[in-house]
Amino acid sequence: MTSRTAWASVFVIAACGDNITLAPDAQVVDAPPPFMEAAHGNVPRLVSGGGIVLDAPKFKPIFFAGDFPMQTQVEQFGQMLAGSSYWHDTTSEYGVGDITLLPTLVTTAAVPATDTDLDAWLIAQLDGTHPTWGSPDQNTIYSVFLPAGAVLHSTLGDSCQAYGAYHDELVGAHGEHIVFALIPRCGSGMNQLVELTSSLSHELIEAATDPNVETTYAFGNVDDEHAVWGLTPGAETGDFCEYVDSAFQPLLGTYLVQRTWSNAAASAGHDPCVPQNSTYFSAAPLFTEDVMITGFNGQQITKGVQVTIGQPKTIDVALFSDAPTGDFLVEADDLASTFNGGRPELSFSWDKGFGRNGDTRHLTITRLRTGSFGGSEFVIVARTANATSLMWWSYAAN
Repeated sequence: MTSRTAWASVFVIAACGDNITLAPDAQVVDAPPPFMEAAHGNVPRLVSGGGIVLDAPKFKPIFFAGDFPMQTQVEQFGQMLAGSSYWHDTTSEYGVGDITLLPTLVTTAAVPATDTDLDAWLIAQLDGTHPTWGSPDQNTIYSVFLPAGAVLHSTLGDSCQAYGAYHDELVGAHGEHIVFALIPRCGSGMNQLVELTSSLSHELIEAATDPNVETTYAFGNVDDEHAVWGLTPGAETGDFCEYVDSAFQPLLGTYLVQRTWSNAAASAGHDPCVPQNSTYFSAAPLFTEDVMITGFNGQQITKGVQVTIGQPKTIDVALFSDAPTGDFLVEADDLASTFNGGRPELSFSWDKGFGRNGDTRHLTITRLRTGSFGGSEFVIVARTANATSLMWWSYAAN
């Protein structure tokens, strides 16, 4: 309550005629609410099958005689990789330790022509009777570098055509686990080094986070809700990010390496491809249906949408970002035609093909023909005029 004395004081001041103007009450302006990333459902997650990861990984380069220039570059790459923040950022959350570069092994053997020849050769060299090879060490990634012009033939196709590189597991002559990577020489000129280090970084990270792929996988599978990610792009840390425009960057000196998937970053609402480098924006389908997918692991229930011929379906797509952005574009692509060069299985139309954090867009999906795997895979892409952000792999059952 205001006292009578205070009221009197105010009256006297007003009556004196002095040129005194009382300031009006200060206006309180509410601060704008803090930016919040819009809800977009569950994010994909790599899950472990209980297998080991490499807690003390070792990188063992294996070259064929006469490949000195590339050998020198790879050795320098390995020296920079050991103890790097890049290796830590891409592997540590999965329980992988720092990587060590081992001395290069140079062999005068003939270059294996097939993957079967390669497997047999590695098992024979690591049988404990070849001193320069030593005994198999489960923490060592035996990395075989094909010389320029050499092609490895396999049931998947030829190196540099069907694949750029791969990692795998063998069982040695005495039952030991042998983890290895095959790195072919793709491209030409200086581009060979770019493609080699890009593939090498991908395979070393995946071999460390999922080494025993033939017996008990570690981080080599996907949560059930996002099972289609295990088909394309694939179910390991490098696979989840490799199709994104910004996946490959010179993050190890001038060497180009790949950014790979982080469950922790995805769960926190940030760019799941690490190391992170910019504002993250994306578009996620809000599937409400449980559908059946047929893949490498047989049949399983996953989230998707049932789209039959003659009955188009419309789904909601949530747009989101981890910081303010302008409008970005959204598109949907049919894998059968866009990625695999076949006849299209799905077509798409949007109510609006752009938006920003917090917007919901509506995507209508029309089936053109029956798809394999019990349906058709498609991908939702968020992009600016120059680059894509995350690609959200999706599934439409027949």
